Amino acid sequence: MSFLGKVNINTWLQKKIAFPIIAITGLVVMVFIVKLQPEMKHQPAASLVTPVNYIQVKSQLIKPEIIGYGVIKPDITLQAKAEVSGRITYIHPQLKKGEIFSKGTLLLTIDDKDYLLQLRQAQADLLVSKANLQEMTLSIENNELELSLALEKLKVRDAEYIRILKLSQTGVVSKSSLNGEKQNLLKQKQEVQQLKNKKTLLPSTLSVMKAHLEISKANLEKSERDLARTQVTMPFDGRISQVYTELTQYVTAGGLSSAGQLFDAFTLNKVMINAQFPLDQFRLFAQNFNRKAFANNKNTPDMKDVLPSLGLSVMVKDPGGLFEAWPATVERFSDNLDAKSRTVGIMVSVSNGYKKVLPGTRPPLLEGMYMKVILAGKPKKMLILPRYALHKKQVFTIDDKNLLQRITLDKLQYHGDLLLIDPTKEQIIQANDKVITTDVFPAVNGMEVSPILDDSATKQMILWLENDSVPINSIAVNKAGTQ
Repeated sequence: MSFLGKVNINTWLQKKIAFPIIAITGLVVMVFIVKLQPEMKHQPAASLVTPVNYIQVKSQLIKPEIIGYGVIKPDITLQAKAEVSGRITYIHPQLKKGEIFSKGTLLLTIDDKDYLLQLRQAQADLLVSKANLQEMTLSIENNELELSLALEKLKVRDAEYIRILKLSQTGVVSKSSLNGEKQNLLKQKQEVQQLKNKKTLLPSTLSVMKAHLEISKANLEKSERDLARTQVTMPFDGRISQVYTELTQYVTAGGLSSAGQLFDAFTLNKVMINAQFPLDQFRLFAQNFNRKAFANNKNTPDMKDVLPSLGLSVMVKDPGGLFEAWPATVERFSDNLDAKSRTVGIMVSVSNGYKKVLPGTRPPLLEGMYMKVILAGKPKKMLILPRYALHKKQVFTIDDKNLLQRITLDKLQYHGDLLLIDPTKEQIIQANDKVITTDVFPAVNGMEVSPILDDSATKQMILWLENDSVPINSIAVNKAGTQ
């Protein structure tokens, strides 16, 4: 453009009429563009329906269960101490921390020379006591015989004295003869009285002899026991956890002094777990107990009679689920409620854990291991759902009009990956109701949904149920989602 043309345009723009003309032209162009746009169409409501997967609620005979955790402890822990004093003369070469010994294995020997001498002295004392008792028994028998003879002599002397007395009265016998016979009679009476006194005292002496005999027997038994205590053996099949003594070390008997400590060990045939279960879950679980087991005439029910009737079964697992489970037994309920964690303690035991060891599959149960304890009750008819269908105590159901309904459930129980609902206590949800398994967000109450049967979830529930010991009613899966 030439310099002259630029000057004309600038001159024209500087006029006041140019701005209204430009504004009107722009408005006309905008209206023209709007008219050329295609007509807007309203999208139908069907395009806003949310597709969701669902399963039908089924009724199943199944065991409600709760999960607790606890630490393994040995059933019996031994702190072996010397029962006699002496110097250690023998130590088993394998007596080390962690070693396993069978019952009766000789582990330690204490010098027994002094205890052998005590044993021989006790044996000699016992022989003396037996001889004294036998002598006293013969003395009593002789006293009975002597007394019997003395009484016969007394009768003879008495008769002779009466005869001489009559003769002296007639003057046939002198008075000196009468006095002599009277003296003989008195001597015989004196002998009889002495034998009677001896007879009275001999039983007391015999009792003393018998007491001495019992003391001698007790001393002999103590000497035998002390001698046996110089041989320290393993009292059960167990494992050594600590060793305190060495060869030639002098140990003292009894007391709290460390000088008498030998070793610590624990049993292998049984371990205990004080499993802690949440109080609210245990309360619901306990409602399945057989209440007749507690309804007896005793003030305090005997747990030995109550526990078998409750039908409880226990499995112990590692929390990581890396190994096979151990079958366990309910031993007793704990004596108190943990105030801080609000948990209920139940003592369970696992027997012969070392005999059931499978390398890489089931390791031995060692003291201090943190374990998961699954406590199951008697089989009961329950409504079952997968646990992932629960959203903060709510499940989403589909009503007859395909509308989403949010339902709050309070009394919930569990079985592994399954959610259990007691149909006798929960009336909001029933068998054959449709429960959404999809994670819907936002889940608006009353929103319309397009239901799709979740075949994979139903099959997964069947697999979970097949792992249960209770016979399973097969759940048929078809397109209609019926049983």
